[in-house]
Amino acid sequence: MGKIEFIKDGLEMARNYTDGLFAKFQNADEWVHQPHPQANHALWCAGHLAATDDFAISLLAPDQVSPREGYKELFGGGSTPVADAAKYPSPAEILDYLKERRAALIGVLAGLSEADLSKPTPDDAPDFMPTVEAVFRIVTWHEGLHAGQASIAHRSLGKAPVMG
Repeated sequence: MGKIEFIKDGLEMARNYTDGLFAKFQNADEWVHQPHPQANHALWCAGHLAATDDFAISLLAPDQVSPREGYKELFGGGSTPVADAAKYPSPAEILDYLKERRAALIGVLAGLSEADLSKPTPDDAPDFMPTVEAVFRIVTWHEGLHAGQASIAHRSLGKAPVMG
């Protein structure tokens, strides 16, 4: 298995878990449930992951960026989740964007060669994303981080684990 396929498998594995987890949130109260007043809720995590995929695309294929109005303010780095579902787009809208942006990111990956992975990212990329490969590595790790936060919200609602 080459690096491209390995990265693709990681992105898909992470998203399969996250999709399964998000499917367990059934109503607005569950989507914005915060086990702690400062915790990220599942709706914020979903929007944040979608916005992050779009950000990654902006570094690798800027012509394929598709930002959503208001998402940077609601879901961007430094934004603060609020436990009011009315302040957000619907879960269905966010999940559609999440799915579409991941498909676009995997499409960008499919257009790369193994040699492209070693290329540097643009000068305005964060320092922790110095290469194209690092962008994909961080996106996969980042998904696990926020899936864990959504999982805690899910479990604190008394729901069974998604895995196991």
